[in-house]
Amino acid sequence: MLALIHWTLLWLDRLGLPTVFVILLAESLGMPSPSEVVLLLSGLLVAEGHFAFLGVVLVGALGSTLGGTVAFTLARVRGRDFVLRRMRYASGRAAAWERWEAQFVRRGFVIVAVGRVISGVRMLISYPAGLFHLSWAEFLPATVLGSLAWAALATGVGALAGPRVLSILTAMHTTEDYALGAAAALAAAWWVRRHYARRATPAPRPEADD
Repeated sequence: MLALIHWTLLWLDRLGLPTVFVILLAESLGMPSPSEVVLLLSGLLVAEGHFAFLGVVLVGALGSTLGGTVAFTLARVRGRDFVLRRMRYASGRAAAWERWEAQFVRRGFVIVAVGRVISGVRMLISYPAGLFHLSWAEFLPATVLGSLAWAALATGVGALAGPRVLSILTAMHTTEDYALGAAAALAAAWWVRRHYARRATPAPRPEADD
């Protein structure tokens, strides 16, 4: 985490706000990117007078919106197989995708807008939105709104925290480690249970000929 913080501060110092733009654009395309780190540290630089709060928010939202728009367009054009390769955790069962499609039809604007603020979800939310052909009239305003909200929230926290932002980032990293460990343990327990359940199921006996 300290290396990531140092790297981010280095590029913020060298390039300024374009660093925020590139990182948030990459994240919205589905690439793992430290958007929390760059926005919180940008907030710290706002508190120190190096950046303007509005500038960070607008540049971050622009990068996030552009990346999300590209992902949305690719999903609309390339279809389900393309999206599934980027959402390997998602179920490939038709029923699951039908339920998701129904949710997007009814609540697409809210799902996209809220998804832009949630860690992990904002990386991928544009792909199902494009796959299920959410209208541009819903997708674009929802993406702009959610992107502005996320950039303003994270930058604001960084500005209010000031030098304490480094402690916040360290705490976030520790929490993520525990969460990943718990998720791995649950996945292993599920696999073991499923594996032994299959072994315990008796094979069907062949029917005798009359």
